[in-house]
Amino acid sequence: MANNSSSGRQLKTLETAAELVDIIQQQSGMSIESLAKELNLAESTIHGYVKTLENNGYLVYEDGKYHIGLEFLNKGGHARTRKPEYDFIISKLEDLAEQTGERVQFIVEENGKAYYVHTSIGKNAVQVDAHIGKVIHLHASSAGKAILAHLPEDRVKQILNQWGTPAYTQHTITSEEELLEELNTIQERGYSISDQESISGLRAIGVPICSQSSGHPLGAISLSGPAHRLKGEWFEQDIPDIILAVVNEIELDLEYH
Repeated sequence: MANNSSSGRQLKTLETAAELVDIIQQQSGMSIESLAKELNLAESTIHGYVKTLENNGYLVYEDGKYHIGLEFLNKGGHARTRKPEYDFIISKLEDLAEQTGERVQFIVEENGKAYYVHTSIGKNAVQVDAHIGKVIHLHASSAGKAILAHLPEDRVKQILNQWGTPAYTQHTITSEEELLEELNTIQERGYSISDQESISGLRAIGVPICSQSSGHPLGAISLSGPAHRLKGEWFEQDIPDIILAVVNEIELDLEYH
């Protein structure tokens, strides 16, 4: 049976509903009047969208504004656990966070973007916006670059053509040529480095978790912390060695689990 995921016409009504939900999330709640202005649609049209979404649990009305509803949590919880490998990988992250004292993330690629599937917080972890479900461009994070480095070249080009390489900070690699060179280095080295490329003042090490049979990445583990603490031998050798050992164990366990 043919895969039609990239073919077929898009439905304008669904595009509008998705845009409406995105705006409500970004603004932490919106009124019908504000949504109508933002989307340049009649209030009666917006009312139809929000009531349909509300009736199905995707929006909730509080204090004069519509907010994201918990039905998204229901769907997100299913998406997060639908692959049994994810639960096994996640179970290994608490020990890694405890051992290093830093923040550890499990990130996967879907539709050309990086999604935070899990975060474990060590005792010294800094507070950053790394919530479960967060979405960022792959090129701007250590985990994302680790994943890109182990995808087929044509898939990497497709992702870069679709989403580009926007700058998150002044340190983000935005040149496609420079990025491709770094991906080759990551593939040879086995891990990636982010030096304040997604958040100023934050460094990270990322290691891909690859299927032993296909070689394709299931996702990547990254460890992040403040630049003043993640430096020298601790950052350049100790942390990579620790994460590589954990990933090696995970890959072996997944292969024979």
